[in-house]
Amino acid sequence: MAELPEETTNTVLNLERGLLKIVHQAKATEFAIAQRYGETEATSIDLDQLQNIKERADTYYSRFYRLLRQIAEIQPTATPAMLDLLDRSIAEAEATLDALAASTQEIKRDWNIR
Repeated sequence: MAELPEETTNTVLNLERGLLKIVHQAKATEFAIAQRYGETEATSIDLDQLQNIKERADTYYSRFYRLLRQIAEIQPTATPAMLDLLDRSIAEAEATLDALAASTQEIKRDWNIR
């Protein structure tokens, strides 16, 4: 594996953990709303938004998985372009993670879901 700084690897793994949590929360909230209120005109906007939140989190998670796998196969060191892509992906995910979590929490509050 091309050697990544331990801090970078830990950052990516922590982001993946957070992204998985968002996927779970979005799907659990979607399920709770659908079970309690059904799929109606009133719920459809938030159900769609929860699906979008899940997909965005899943996209970042998948990107990190692919990047780490590609970097693991590169010898002896990762290319500057690959490292730049990883750095940009980290920055984007960090900026997006809290927004996705906040959006999910807001929908939960709106529908009184715990």
